[in-house]
Amino acid sequence: MRYELLYEISKPVIAAAGVENVLRAIVESTAKGTGAKGCSLLTYDPVTKKLEHRVTYGLSRKFINKGDVLAESIEKEVLSGKVVVVQNASKDKRIQYPEETAAEGIVSILSLPMRSKKKIKGMLRLYFAEPRKFIKEEIEFLDSIAELSGIVLEKAEQHDRAAKDADLAMKEVVKLSKERENFIRFLSMVAHDLKAPLAAVESYLKVMLRGATGELTEKQQQWINRSIQRIDGMLELISDLLDISRLETGQIQTELQTVSWSKVLENSIDIAKGLAGPKGIEVVADIQEPLPDIFASEIRLGQLINNLVSNSCRFTPQGGHIYIKAKVEGDNVVVSVEDEGTGIKPEIMPHIFEDFFKGDKDAPESTGLGLSICKRIVEFHNGKIWAESPVPETGKGARFTFSIPLGATCNLPQFDLPKEGEMK
Repeated sequence: MRYELLYEISKPVIAAAGVENVLRAIVESTAKGTGAKGCSLLTYDPVTKKLEHRVTYGLSRKFINKGDVLAESIEKEVLSGKVVVVQNASKDKRIQYPEETAAEGIVSILSLPMRSKKKIKGMLRLYFAEPRKFIKEEIEFLDSIAELSGIVLEKAEQHDRAAKDADLAMKEVVKLSKERENFIRFLSMVAHDLKAPLAAVESYLKVMLRGATGELTEKQQQWINRSIQRIDGMLELISDLLDISRLETGQIQTELQTVSWSKVLENSIDIAKGLAGPKGIEVVADIQEPLPDIFASEIRLGQLINNLVSNSCRFTPQGGHIYIKAKVEGDNVVVSVEDEGTGIKPEIMPHIFEDFFKGDKDAPESTGLGLSICKRIVEFHNGKIWAESPVPETGKGARFTFSIPLGATCNLPQFDLPKEGEMK
C-alpha cells in the first residue's frame, strides 16, 4: 500500500517537473525542512561496491570529492534496509573519512535506505552541524521520503533504458532503410538487365511461330506459345519491379506536372472498356464534375485506376458490371472502382496490399504486385487507399477506394536519386 501510494504520488510530479528536478527538490526541501547542513542522494553500484553522490545540497565540492564511498560498515547496514543514526561523527569509528567530515563541520549523520519496488538503490543521507536526535515518527517520515527518492531513481533508470532502446532502434531503422534502398537499386539494375534479353528471346520465338525459320509441328507450336506466355509473365513481373523501384527511389519526379483529373479518368474509362468489353463486362462511369487539376504523375494515376480495373475484370463474371466513380469530398478527390465479382475473403483482406500477395493462388498470370503498386502510387501523392468486400450497398463484389488531396504535393523520398545514365 505504501509503495503504491508513493508511486502514484510521484507519477504526475515526475511528468510535470522531470526526474532530475524532482530529485533536486527532494534533497533541498528535506535539508531545509529538517534544519540539516546538507543532504545527499547516493546511488549504489553493485559491481564496484561503491556509492556515488547523485544529487547533493549544502555540501562543499571538496567534501563530495573526498574519495570513494565504499559499502562498508554503516553503508552496508543501510543497504541491507536499516536506518542508521550517527550522533557524534568525530567519535564514531565507522565513519570512512573522519578528518574530512570534521572539516566540513558535520556532527550528526542520518542515513536511510532508498528502496524501489525490487531492491535498495542507495541511500538518502542527512548531515547536521550539531548533535541531533530523532524520534520514531521523524525517522518514519524521512524513511518515506527516502523511499520516494528510490521510486524516482527507478523511473530515471527506466527512462534511460527507454532512451537507449529508442536510440538503438533508430540506428537499426536507419540501417534497414539504407539496406532497403541499396536492395531497391540492385533490383532495378537487375530488372533492367533482364528485360532486354527476355524481350529479344520472345521476339525470336514469335518469328519462329510465324514460320520464318521453317514449318513447325503442332507440338512445337504449343511449346513455343507456352514459352511466350511464360516470358510475358516474367516481363510483367520485371515491369512491376521497375515500377516499385521508381516509386521507392523517387525517379518518377520527372513525370510530375499539372494534370486534369477529368482527362485522367476519361482515358482510364476508355482503357477499362477495352479490358472489360471482350469479357462481356459492362463499365459504368459516374464522374461528378467539375474535378480540379492536380500536380501529379498522370501516368501513375492512370496506372493506379487501370490496375484496379484489371483486378476487377479478373474476378467479375461475364454479364457483370464494373463501376468507376469520382467526386470531390472535402479537401480530397475520391475515386472508387467497384465490381460484382467473387469478392475478397475476410481472412486475406489485411494482406491484399502486401508485396507479392496473391489472393487467388491459382492465378499464375498475377505477379502479386498490382495492389502494392497501387498503394505506393496513392501514398506517393499523399493519399489513402482502402478496400471493402462485400460492397455494403449490394452485399457482393468488392470496392477499392482511394482519396488524394486537392492539388496534392507529392511525397518525394529524401535521398539522392540515381544520376542519368547510372542505370541502363
